[in-house]
Amino acid sequence: MELRDFIHSLDQAGFHGRINDLVDWRYEIGRIASDSNRPLLFQNIKGYPDHEFFTGGLLRSSFVALALGLARHTPHAVVIRTLRTRMQQPRTPVLVGSGPAAERITVGREVNLDSLPAPWWNETDGGRYIGTWHVNLTKDPETGERNAGVYRMQVIGANQTTVSVSPKSHLALQMRKAEQAQRPLEMAVAIGVPEPLVVAAGAAFPYGTDELAVAGGLMGQAVEMVKCRTIPLEAPASSEIVLEGVIRPGMRVRDGPYIDYAGIPSINPKAYLYEVSAITQRSRPIFRGAAVGRPGAEDHQLYALLADLGLVDFHGSRVRQAMQTVLLRWRFYRLFQWTGRLGLLKRKLRRASGP
Repeated sequence: MELRDFIHSLDQAGFHGRINDLVDWRYEIGRIASDSNRPLLFQNIKGYPDHEFFTGGLLRSSFVALALGLARHTPHAVVIRTLRTRMQQPRTPVLVGSGPAAERITVGREVNLDSLPAPWWNETDGGRYIGTWHVNLTKDPETGERNAGVYRMQVIGANQTTVSVSPKSHLALQMRKAEQAQRPLEMAVAIGVPEPLVVAAGAAFPYGTDELAVAGGLMGQAVEMVKCRTIPLEAPASSEIVLEGVIRPGMRVRDGPYIDYAGIPSINPKAYLYEVSAITQRSRPIFRGAAVGRPGAEDHQLYALLADLGLVDFHGSRVRQAMQTVLLRWRFYRLFQWTGRLGLLKRKLRRASGP
């Protein structure tokens, strides 16, 4: 199910909100998304008449059910059982000749990341974040094994972003191999992909697992892939937007501050530097992002799902992982979710009462 099909299914179920009023990518999208407990499609973004922005797609278990092709009222236990069963039935990705993400192509010096409606989510953030709900795709420089992950990315130049990773992540392992060979690491970034791809990419599978094959199992059909134009990688054919480029060896840059999953600003002074060589996208693409960190936020929903599946990994620490897995399980998540809704209600009441 492509992202657009998923949005349509949310519409049909009465869950989805379309916002046609003019909104600003600087702070306003973040504020509205943080104050909402339902999926939102922004269709009128200041400075971006040819783009739309979607967020909140997995805020509830019922939304996850729809993303899996299940009925909206499917019990959470059944959703988890379905995820676990389908993850054990991977389908190898297949290469196809073309996809809708190549309807608009920008390469080389024409690349300008400011042409995409990446939000400046919070006033305390260090800038615009182009990567909050997406899939980073790389290959092991030695074995060619594919890795898919979700690593936050801040725009720091016309064709440059940060890539914030933990030292024990699979991407960090591949980058160390690339640096030992004194070569860059090619990376594609797929934005606006089917939701099961993000679920699979965010899961803590053993190194060497093809997360896209797992995603194919979740969707019940193989993920179709297309060749990138400027790097020797492939990207999901149904993506709304694909970035192509390389992570530069031996270079580190500051990422943040950014309000992360813990709900507090964090800084990574040793993030990777990613240089974009091409942007391919659909006609009037839908940018996908997430307002993270507050109680009950979309990233917490994803962590709760993965915790119930035993697939959460916090920076390689087994003790921390065990504690977080217990705390993030669904029942605890529901408590955090209701805490978030109470906070949302308080904010709305304060705004209604005025200064």
